[in-house]
Amino acid sequence: MRKLGSSSLLVLGLGILLVAGCSTESMGPIAEDQGSGTTLGRPDEAGQRGFVVVADRGSGTISVIDAKHDQVIGTHMLPAEPGEPTPEPMYVVYVKQMRRVFVGDRANDRVAVFNARDFSVVGTVPAGEGVFHMWADPQGQQMWVNNDIDKTTTVFNPKTL
Repeated sequence: MRKLGSSSLLVLGLGILLVAGCSTESMGPIAEDQGSGTTLGRPDEAGQRGFVVVADRGSGTISVIDAKHDQVIGTHMLPAEPGEPTPEPMYVVYVKQMRRVFVGDRANDRVAVFNARDFSVVGTVPAGEGVFHMWADPQGQQMWVNNDIDKTTTVFNPKTL
């Protein structure tokens, strides 16, 4: 049995996201958490889903990919103050009730929050040490952040941060 390396898993995950992002099923605004990337947006006239957001772990950025055209349409830096470590984006979660994209920043023990319409930074939320997996409840009332170094879970309201 062969084990997959982290780069193979990333490519596999991105492939799954792109396939999921290109469905012709007509639906309203969507969000599908798929590990380090999230598909979000509204379908166009042909029923295509909008965008895939991917955490670019080595560069401190997120990339926004147009799922219909398979094109990167934006790359956005996670917020960082002078002297802080380069952000290390981990998992991406879209909360459609607020039209916000949440990105765990492992290097700075926080969650960066972006406006899903223009990807401007809304703010940050402090978290525990070792930000890793994140989930939002289906109603968009709570965000749960697993912190694997200090072995805690940070819980906050995605609307009020």
